[in-house]
Amino acid sequence: MTLQMEMQAGSRPAHGPALCQALPPPPPMDRGVATPVRLSTAELAFRIFAIFRGHPHISNVLTHISRANWTQVERELNVILNPAATADRLSPLARNIVDLMCAERGVTGKILKPYFHAALQRLLGPEEAESLIRHVDALFLEIEWKADHPGPALSAKEGGHDRTAH
Repeated sequence: MTLQMEMQAGSRPAHGPALCQALPPPPPMDRGVATPVRLSTAELAFRIFAIFRGHPHISNVLTHISRANWTQVERELNVILNPAATADRLSPLARNIVDLMCAERGVTGKILKPYFHAALQRLLGPEEAESLIRHVDALFLEIEWKADHPGPALSAKEGGHDRTAH
């Protein structure tokens, strides 16, 4: 079905063309460049954050698990995407996000993992994206290992307080 639309006289704002002419056009993309521009961890985290916000299902799930604290989601992405990050430094929210990025559990995991990988490929290029994917996978494996192998429980005296004395 095709809808025909006509512009009526006076329906365009008078300031539209002047504003468009005042802004410089975006720089042309050089298709000959093998890899995109190098991004800082913070810039990459922001771009991944924006990409996740743009997907209706992923946005809904992240809104839910973060209790609608999108500032915290961006902060956690910044930690996750930092190549120096370890699982010990991840908050529970960051661990949930890593799980969604790697585990392919449920509908969201099956959507988010390839979506995340494709976004990294577009933003970073194949080699740098693969390196970061391996980093996030290593975080996931470390989280899973620690969940499967919890440390020994502290005795009453090891916890710094003799609980048997009360």
